[in-house]
Amino acid sequence: MELEKIILGHNPLFGVDHLSQERGNQKESKFEDRSLITDVLLYAHDLGVNAMMMSSHPRAEIVVNIIKNNPNLSHMKVYPLLPYIAKYVRQANEKGITNLVIDVLSKANFSQKFSMLINGAQSILGKDIDKTIRLLIDIEFLDFKNLNIGAIFIHDSLTDLALGLGAESALEIFKDQVENKYKVPAGFITKNVDKFRTKVEKRGWKDYLVMASINKTGFFVNPNLNVAINAIEKPGMNFIGMSTLSGGALKPEEAYQFLGKIKNLHSVVVGMSQREHIKETVDAINMYLK
Repeated sequence: MELEKIILGHNPLFGVDHLSQERGNQKESKFEDRSLITDVLLYAHDLGVNAMMMSSHPRAEIVVNIIKNNPNLSHMKVYPLLPYIAKYVRQANEKGITNLVIDVLSKANFSQKFSMLINGAQSILGKDIDKTIRLLIDIEFLDFKNLNIGAIFIHDSLTDLALGLGAESALEIFKDQVENKYKVPAGFITKNVDKFRTKVEKRGWKDYLVMASINKTGFFVNPNLNVAINAIEKPGMNFIGMSTLSGGALKPEEAYQFLGKIKNLHSVVVGMSQREHIKETVDAINMYLK
């Protein structure tokens, strides 16, 4: 499949920082101003960045509406990431499971709610894992309806949990639901691309889409950098690199000069929130990634 070379990451816009909670909180407060989000998206677009990764974060609806309502952004390709795990953990603790379900379903219209509740009740009461997984995908995807969708990704915590439990069939359900209902590729984020490849290729998977950390320092790269590079360079998988700047520890020039030497690495997702950093990062990617 053809992937955009540069996919804008959502983390800075949503206040996520892997190295500093304080810095993440500062970013979250900064982007309470919707005009600043619009400015980031438009400036990146002007530099040729026409795709964005976006989780089903509570702030996703704001970004979605900006994209839908701005003629210069309406064609932007969006890669949803489902689900936003922290949201469910926090809201379940704060509100309880019943109120959490009510809040999630508030995104749907009456007919959607009715269908989802009926199918969901049947699947849960009948312990039908297949229907339950499909229901959760449909609920999580509601924020992204009517956008230009490039692929739909499943969160690494669920990918790797399924692998660890030997429940690769759950990943196949996700893949089937996304590709047959939404007619876009299913993507899988993992913390161990080599283990993922080994497991799914035993089940006959080919030309599937994976996103995983890859960077010069080995930040979040498992089990180690050499094994991950070998897994990426092996033919038969479409790959998107993330955490390419090692959580902000590397300058773009150093980061992408290294990554540009890895075969089969032609696409990266990277969070950018300041004009100077956007320009520096885009220039470095275009210079070194082919």
